[in-house]
Amino acid sequence: MYKWDIEELKFQIGKLIQLHRLKKNLSQFQLGNELNLSSNHVGRIERAETNPTIENLVKFCNFFEIDMLFLFKKLTDKELKNIESEIEYLQKIFKNKNKTKS
Repeated sequence: MYKWDIEELKFQIGKLIQLHRLKKNLSQFQLGNELNLSSNHVGRIERAETNPTIENLVKFCNFFEIDMLFLFKKLTDKELKNIESEIEYLQKIFKNKNKTKS
């Protein structure tokens, strides 16, 4: 059994939420509206600055249609790096889409 460090777990959960948000092409503001959370709170969760409550984790999982256990499966360093690379790629696409809307 893996013994979690709380900061490591918060980081992993934040990155997974950020990845799924960007895959749905949503801003933090839009996701917050969907889940009745502030965009600031969504951002703090994504940056691992706060602990998401069980209630909010359920909201995220239901919205993204992912299993709660997915958030708590220990990812390898390689898997985390791949997720971070995908996030960077999706962020560029998201920013470019928003620039063309202006």
